[in-house]
Amino acid sequence: MIKKGELAVVTDSASDIPPEYVEKYGINVIPLYIHYKGKEYKDGIDITSNKIYTLQKEENAIFKSSTPSPKDFYILYNGLLQSHKKIISIHLSSKLSGVLTSARMAKRMLNSEDRITIYDSFAGTMGCGLMAIAAAKAAMKGYGLEKILPKLDFLKENIRLYGTIDTLKYLRLSGRVPALANIVSSALKIKPILGIEKGIVGMAGISFTRYGSLVEITRRVLKQFKKEKWVVVSIVHSLSLKEAQKIKAKLEPSLNYVDFTITEVTPVVGAHTGPGLIGIIISKLDEELYKLFSS
Repeated sequence: MIKKGELAVVTDSASDIPPEYVEKYGINVIPLYIHYKGKEYKDGIDITSNKIYTLQKEENAIFKSSTPSPKDFYILYNGLLQSHKKIISIHLSSKLSGVLTSARMAKRMLNSEDRITIYDSFAGTMGCGLMAIAAAKAAMKGYGLEKILPKLDFLKENIRLYGTIDTLKYLRLSGRVPALANIVSSALKIKPILGIEKGIVGMAGISFTRYGSLVEITRRVLKQFKKEKWVVVSIVHSLSLKEAQKIKAKLEPSLNYVDFTITEVTPVVGAHTGPGLIGIIISKLDEELYKLFSS
């Protein structure tokens, strides 16, 4: 755990960091909110992913989500500042959510400009999560912000997402992808290949079958990263563990990975994608990041 008086690392629940990593590296996770039928739930605390998918299937449920409030951030930051010199708060892309806005408001309320650094990952799910893990590992080694921020910038530049889902229905309703993509998918019954470009989720290709889409995202990863000296990889999924395990088995022999995780996305992510999401998040590493992720 990070020692008292040093750097605290904060992220949000949409970063999808596996619970064992949160515990091991002392990462502070602030939950987003899920709204359904007038009730508000804290992501991953008051509602489970299975409950989300059951309601989507049985009641055609449409969920809404909201960011942590400035007050939520204020309470967390204020507590951490009692025991840490500084905070770095790494969050979901500002193009996908207003989480960063709330964080910045809390920072101003605390009048702690010199003690709190807010970082826009320009990524989603474990793209953001890998940055938080790297920062937490670095903090445990005693790295200062001046050394951590360039490493986060490197990851931001090099992290790639290759994903697919069974339907774009839920993403369209959440406003996270262009409406045109949903129209094409509905008309032709195709499976979209998704990626994140400049912090925004969009279509990067198409496939005509579920199997084909999984083969394609695997192929794209190998094409771009097979020759890299070091990579870090995470497969995220919603109710698709067996498929995630098969993809991992395909990738492992051909990638020089330092760390390779499989994790189920948090309920707030699953509420926007529905069951059937598979995402491969991968980045090449420089020597310093290699040492961090291998420690």
